Amino acid sequence: MQDKRNYLKNITELNFSGYKFVLYYGEELNEGIAEFPHYHYPFQIYYVLEGEIHINIAGIQENVSKNGVLFLNRNIQHHVIYNPDEPKRYFTIIFDIASNKKDLCKGPDGPLEYQDLMSAIQSCTGKGYCISNEFYADSILDSLYEELEAREIGWNTTVVNCCYRFFLKTLRHISNTKAKDTELSGTENLAMAASMYIHAHYAEEISIEKAARQLNVSPRHINRSYTSMFGITFIKNTNLLRIAYAKNYLCETDDSLEMIAEKVGFFSVRSFYKLFQKYEGISPGEYRVLHRKK
Repeated sequence: MQDKRNYLKNITELNFSGYKFVLYYGEELNEGIAEFPHYHYPFQIYYVLEGEIHINIAGIQENVSKNGVLFLNRNIQHHVIYNPDEPKRYFTIIFDIASNKKDLCKGPDGPLEYQDLMSAIQSCTGKGYCISNEFYADSILDSLYEELEAREIGWNTTVVNCCYRFFLKTLRHISNTKAKDTELSGTENLAMAASMYIHAHYAEEISIEKAARQLNVSPRHINRSYTSMFGITFIKNTNLLRIAYAKNYLCETDDSLEMIAEKVGFFSVRSFYKLFQKYEGISPGEYRVLHRKK
């Protein structure tokens, strides 16, 4: 029997938007640990690291060899046949993917992801279970064991995350189901959308009113979101970006200041000169001399 068991005994959860991953149990086992016939509502995965396991699944004996993985659906009676003279090492988790309708705020996953996961599980375990070979998840387990050993800040969450990654890797390996949830979900970051607008249109006449119409919000909403996110106003950041892009022309071209000002969206060379001096501490001409590429 193994001296030190990597044993996850506590029920823990990872909560997402609309569903949660519930880990009931996880452990690395070997030939010295017996398993009794049983069934349970949550799902279970077996992954063979060394040797081979013989497992009885609802009266059918199956063999899972090294780098093989077994995904069991709910309520399937099973047990690994105890053969202490056959060296083996395998990892297993018991878990569930549960709907969480009370938490339907949009997140980095969305309710569609829950549907995708359950559809994929059903497609490959519709008959009760699925066995597949050529599966490699040792690196995930190494990370899990390192976290269990070190127990540094955040280790608890990281351990459950490792188990969730293990489940996802298994599901992707055994299922051909394509995700229907193909768009990033969550509430749009208005400040970042406004910043992208500036980057795309800095050479044009920009106003917060124009950006608001483009993003279908009020100017006040943009300014408030932008300032809250970046600590700077929309207009000030527009000018700073224009000056930043003007540096390219100063270093790489012989364009006049009038031409450069126009290319970066300043419709007055005087405004360009004044703001450049204000934010950079030197004039555009002086900057060109200092940074001109040979």
